[in-house]
Amino acid sequence: AVMNFRRKSTVGWSIGNILLDLTGGVLNFGQMGVQSIDQHTLVNFYGNIGKTLLSLETVFFDVLFIIQHYVLYPVKRDENDSEYPVLPVQVKDGKDGTAV
Repeated sequence: AVMNFRRKSTVGWSIGNILLDLTGGVLNFGQMGVQSIDQHTLVNFYGNIGKTLLSLETVFFDVLFIIQHYVLYPVKRDENDSEYPVLPVQVKDGKDGTAV
């Protein structure tokens, strides 16, 4: 999240893994909720605090990455080529290999 903020871009990594991770965190909460309803107690949430806190952390960071990817730093498209995102390119002058 910090590197995305510094670069102001999310180009170069896949959002698919983040969406799968978010699905896992939400389903984990669902599992604990169903078990709590079945057992008529909330011990599934506070009895295994490590699992609950890990799920909360996972969902928090996944939502942060999704906001960065879709809201804050959406992929900019070149109007001439709609297939690939615009990437920063350094042009070298060829004499000494330094960037222009």
